[in-house]
Amino acid sequence: MHCIIPAAGKGTRMRPLTWSKPKPLLPVAGRPMLAHVMDTLKDAGVDHITLITGYLGQEIVDWARSGYPDILVDFAVQESADGLASAVLLAEEYTTDSPSMVVLGDTLFSADLSVLKGETRNLIVTAPVDDPSRFGVVLMENGQVKKLVEKPSEPISNLAIVGVYYFASGRKLMEYCRQLKEKNTRTRGEYQLTDAMQLMLQNGEPFGTLNIQGWYDCGKPETLIETNRILLKENGGAGTPVLKNSVVIEPCFFQEGTVLKNSVVGPFVSCGRNVTICDSRISDSIICDDSLVSQVNLEGSVTGDRTSVEGRPGRLFTGDDSVTCI
Repeated sequence: MHCIIPAAGKGTRMRPLTWSKPKPLLPVAGRPMLAHVMDTLKDAGVDHITLITGYLGQEIVDWARSGYPDILVDFAVQESADGLASAVLLAEEYTTDSPSMVVLGDTLFSADLSVLKGETRNLIVTAPVDDPSRFGVVLMENGQVKKLVEKPSEPISNLAIVGVYYFASGRKLMEYCRQLKEKNTRTRGEYQLTDAMQLMLQNGEPFGTLNIQGWYDCGKPETLIETNRILLKENGGAGTPVLKNSVVIEPCFFQEGTVLKNSVVGPFVSCGRNVTICDSRISDSIICDDSLVSQVNLEGSVTGDRTSVEGRPGRLFTGDDSVTCI
């Protein structure tokens, strides 16, 4: 099966972390967001992925080519941020009448995708939410989707579209995305995928919904930390650091080269490659590659690659190549 993964956004809400790294490659529970997405798809039988890149796109290209040699991965570039339907349309040359999925590159989820095999309807993965105005939502009637609205000011339901879609015909999806562009049909200045799907509904293309088992928000540093905590709790930690008079409180994830000296680390800490933590107490945090943390107590924090943090107790979010004294 084919899947289109839009991953072109700038991730402005994740700055300063995204000044130098594309959002889909930010780590959570020891691995890039996009790795979690692609592994879920691979396990579901997806063998062809089209990545739509933009901001810092070459980093995503290089990462995908080296990390997934056993999957056919091709790429298209979205030059301007003009909406999800426009991004999807860039994959037109790779689609056929066979089914295609669309999964956002920062949407971490767990669902039983085996039910998609042989499915003839289009499906939208949904989840109930407290604040539907932040999402595209669906209105159901007799077990079928009746209407779709993108971020309604007055929500028509609490069923949010989580960013995972299944289309019985990839080519038909492209036809409706193309119609939006040909007629210059925009919502909030962008070509919305929900508008393309609404056109499909109006033309007799049925949509059902698929319930999600887990949906993990990575939209802000605070929710990235929360998702890190959830995934470590559900999946357990991994890796063994070099311990020098130190204690690890599980679950934690350690990549190679992590050294802990006179420190207590955990629970819910993810460390990248070549991280050194000295004389510190760290919990509920993500420490990225090639970083030094010394003489601090950190909780609920994220550091970028190649950062140095020294000082006193606190909470912080730093980008790459930072030196922070607190």
